[in-house]
Amino acid sequence: MIIGVIIAMDKEFVRMRSLLADVKEEHDGQYAFVTGTFEGKNIVMAKSGIGKVNAAVGVVTMIHRYHPDCVISSGCAGGIGTGLRVMDVVASSQLVYHDTFVGECGEGLEIVSPYDADAKLLLVAKELQQTLKDVDLKIGLICTGDQFITEREKLEVIKSRFPEGLAVDMESCAIAHTCQIMNTPFISLRVISDTIGADVQLDEYKNFWASVADNSFEVLSMYIKSL
Repeated sequence: MIIGVIIAMDKEFVRMRSLLADVKEEHDGQYAFVTGTFEGKNIVMAKSGIGKVNAAVGVVTMIHRYHPDCVISSGCAGGIGTGLRVMDVVASSQLVYHDTFVGECGEGLEIVSPYDADAKLLLVAKELQQTLKDVDLKIGLICTGDQFITEREKLEVIKSRFPEGLAVDMESCAIAHTCQIMNTPFISLRVISDTIGADVQLDEYKNFWASVADNSFEVLSMYIKSL
């Protein structure tokens, strides 16, 4: 089994790479790919860069080069669900674009519909949710757009369209969309780095990277062990 893990940012990539043994690195254009093993499983990681296009091109390059059996999007996200806290983790049951709208004649309807996470991968997340003790794992909707959301007004627009949304990021739905086209099972696991609309949101985000501990990625490592 080959497990693909796609990551947007350098800090995340370095931390995930530290989990692997027998590491090899390759490059394809702007993309860095790292292969290795973890708990006896073959892993391929890609650093995609931030945003929907970078993520989509990165994952399709990964699929063509390495043919993973599934893809996991790992990284951070802003929390928009009630009660979410920094360092909680959200696993995607569904994913949507929050910055795409339907035109007057219905154009764009296809890409505003939710993308479902793979049922088997989601079942693993639900089983893991029952066993975790030190990390709070939530399962629900992740909303993606090419914006770092800080203003409460933008948050309210997203929540009005997707009241069940738990987290917002800049890559996950684009990866889900691409994986659906490429017929590759997908799920997103996102650590909450800040709570959008909070008065201390910027401080939360800075402190997340300043104080992030190894166990903040406990869910990903335990998830991979469970596959």
